[in-house]
Amino acid sequence: MSVGIRTEIRSQDLERMLVAAGSRAPVGLARALNRAGVPTENAYLRVVKTTLGLRSHPYAKAPVGNVIKRRTSRKKATAARLVYSLAGFGQGLPAIYYQPKEAPTGASINWLGSRKQIGRSFYLSAKFPRRKRSGISHAVWRRTGHGKWALDRPRGPGIPEAMAASAPRRTWESQASARLGPALASALGAILRGY
Repeated sequence: MSVGIRTEIRSQDLERMLVAAGSRAPVGLARALNRAGVPTENAYLRVVKTTLGLRSHPYAKAPVGNVIKRRTSRKKATAARLVYSLAGFGQGLPAIYYQPKEAPTGASINWLGSRKQIGRSFYLSAKFPRRKRSGISHAVWRRTGHGKWALDRPRGPGIPEAMAASAPRRTWESQASARLGPALASALGAILRGY
């Protein structure tokens, strides 16, 4: 899945600065893209986390922030490649990250903003004392067959699905357009001053 978002900045002052910078202009542009890209990326990933409804769970294997960092890839801009890019990959996270709840009809998780029932599933939480010390507790399980251990762990939506949602895209566009103009002016001004 590929999501392309482009942000255009038009300013006559910047055009004059680019002409004055000459051959050093690509270096300044790359520096400005990176300065604007990192905080934009941080704000974007916060919205992705909110869109997915992820919460850290004491029995999950890693904190949510680490999981999102491992499933995204950033490429910074260089003078030869004037593009700052962020890509998400991988399948959905285990259901334990999506605020699972147990009900008589099965477990439900937060699926992109709404509760979704997982068929033939159950959530072993500390709510039921007999299950408290079970070796398979604190996880969502789905039955796959008729045997006692015919189980698997269902997964929720992945990072790429959340990145394609409208709220994160709006955040990326608004943050990038707000940060890129001043970053360009600052980087090109530094080049013109001899830095």
